[in-house]
Amino acid sequence: MKIEVLYKSHRYEEFDPSVQTCAEPYRANGVNVLTDWNLYLGALEEEGVVLAQHWYEVGGKAARTVLDGVSVPAAARKVGCALLLVGPDELDNVVWLKKDGEKLLWREGEDLINGERFFAMEQLCYSDATTQSVNRRAIAVFDYLQKAHPDMQEDEIARLMGYTLPAIERIRSAELAQDDGFEEEGEESGQSEGYDFS
Repeated sequence: MKIEVLYKSHRYEEFDPSVQTCAEPYRANGVNVLTDWNLYLGALEEEGVVLAQHWYEVGGKAARTVLDGVSVPAAARKVGCALLLVGPDELDNVVWLKKDGEKLLWREGEDLINGERFFAMEQLCYSDATTQSVNRRAIAVFDYLQKAHPDMQEDEIARLMGYTLPAIERIRSAELAQDDGFEEEGEESGQSEGYDFS
């Protein structure tokens, strides 16, 4: 993961956690078999941009888990450290922040936009003539499976596709609440302009 930050002063910062200055920073505490990086963008005004590192210890009296009938050691997740990349007092000067080349924060005028939240909502909700949202596709898959398996209960069909029935019902309600009627009227009557949205 590479994180880049551009500031209004034209200062550019780049963070690359894949190259650690110490190859085994937790060696004194155990054997690290996996390093886990978490980028926190949720509470920007209070905490700023934080990158947290966790590590997975194996060995000693490690817990065990059963996979496909075989008992195997389970590495324990350990808290490593938190790195403050952008402090709350620096946020007003951020132009953009990228992770692996994709902008996750950017300026729209004086406002800092959280692209992580926007892209998540866009994937779930946005549809147009060429793109179907995840929600719209979920309803289509559910309806298809319901017709293909009329003997199955709705909650079984939802589980089959990785959803819950309450999630499907919420999505269906949200999709039905969308009003596309004015576009259809314009297309049917041959009108493409002239709508008054005031």
